[in-house]
Amino acid sequence: MMKEEREEQGVSMNLSNNIVCFRKERGLTQEQLAALLNVSVSAVSKWEIGSNRPDLELLPDLAEIFQVSIDSLLGYEKSYKNVDQKVAGMNLLLQKEQYRAAAEEAAELLRRYPNDIRINKLLADAFYSLCFSTNSGEEKKEYAGKAVYYYEKSMELYDGARIQDYTKVELHCNIATLYALDEIGKYEEAVEILERYNGSRQYDNRIAWYLFLAGKKEEGRNRILKHCVADQIFVFNDLSILAEMYRQEGDLEKAILFMEAEAASYELFFRDEGGYADRAYAGKAYRISKLYEETGKAEQAEMWYEKARKHARIYRSNPSMLIASLRYCDQVEGRMIDSCAEILEELIPETL
Repeated sequence: MMKEEREEQGVSMNLSNNIVCFRKERGLTQEQLAALLNVSVSAVSKWEIGSNRPDLELLPDLAEIFQVSIDSLLGYEKSYKNVDQKVAGMNLLLQKEQYRAAAEEAAELLRRYPNDIRINKLLADAFYSLCFSTNSGEEKKEYAGKAVYYYEKSMELYDGARIQDYTKVELHCNIATLYALDEIGKYEEAVEILERYNGSRQYDNRIAWYLFLAGKKEEGRNRILKHCVADQIFVFNDLSILAEMYRQEGDLEKAILFMEAEAASYELFFRDEGGYADRAYAGKAYRISKLYEETGKAEQAEMWYEKARKHARIYRSNPSMLIASLRYCDQVEGRMIDSCAEILEELIPETL
């Protein structure tokens, strides 16, 4: 007997048994059920002995009478629980970095459940992981193509599924990452995808890199500089916030560590003639000096205070709040905002 025939017979047997069980649970006779469905008693009898099955359009009415789902009526719920277990097992394989095994199991299960979004997504993730775990250009290209195919299939199924673990945006962004592989080289397509979901500018750094790879080097470089400097997202603000968190908790050594790292970041943007980087550095150096004072390290406090005075003086010689006053940032528009004015006035009064 063919596999499909066995499965069809299994559904038929489950349906027959379930009609009998659910009918009795509801306290109905064959005659009463037949009357409710407007069919003959002999039809109900044949359903229950498995020699015939209800017409497809009768299944919703049967399920409503028995107050169960159509899946329960057909006996699929047990099967779905088995699928849940298999999906959990394949996710475990991915966590253990057994990508090939996960892909093989997912592909086998997908033959039976081709429209299950979980399996499609899992198979896409497996090929995505295989893509980044091989050094073979041919394999990388093959796995990337398969991952894109199953991510796109997952997106087709997304709206009709109850998904909480991930969003469509994540699926699109994974595709963008694959497009930007050297073996694929669809850099502009990758940029187009990420621009679509870049409302909060979270993908600026990736977009900048893909623009660079697409040959738009100046545009890419200016994009990353704006992301890094103008928006003050990673290099500056994050370190400053971490420093303040540790300071408020009384861990001054860690506060100094992060504040010094932030100050070092500004050194990258010094110009010989001065500019905003000197102003920002002076402000950070002054705060570092005060932190060293609190820890009782007078020598370090004095050293950082002199650094603050030096760069405040340089800034006073060429004051500018423009981003373009920073080294490398000539083409980046915009101006900076900070709270260094009072510190500068104490270090080097503007009247001097």
